[in-house]
Amino acid sequence: MMNARYQLVDAETGEVIIAKLEVADTFLRRFRGLQLRRPLAPDEGLLLTPCRSIHTHWMRFSIDAAMLDPEGLVLAVIADVRPWRIVRRVKGTQAIVESASGVLASMIQVGARLQVASHDYFDGSRPPSRP
Repeated sequence: MMNARYQLVDAETGEVIIAKLEVADTFLRRFRGLQLRRPLAPDEGLLLTPCRSIHTHWMRFSIDAAMLDPEGLVLAVIADVRPWRIVRRVKGTQAIVESASGVLASMIQVGARLQVASHDYFDGSRPPSRP
């Protein structure tokens, strides 16, 4: 996955949920999303921000999706979203994390708090940030 400079971390435990997280924070990056890409590896993911709902049109694989509020609180986890589906907004959603099918659904629960950290943070040089 290109531009995977970040990691998704459980804010309470410090556990790495996604080791290679790409951040789509511009219109073009969000528009492209995972369309026409190869399937994600279990340690790869995409954070779409700001984002309130997603679709899986033109995707070649299923994904898990987690809806996050502005503070990184998990509002919903949707497992195994197949291609050509729409995931509607959950009230309060500000960002959405997408991963390989089975990853998010098995690792996080509604109510967990997640944060984005740069790879540099794990070397002790930069503090984590919120999604």
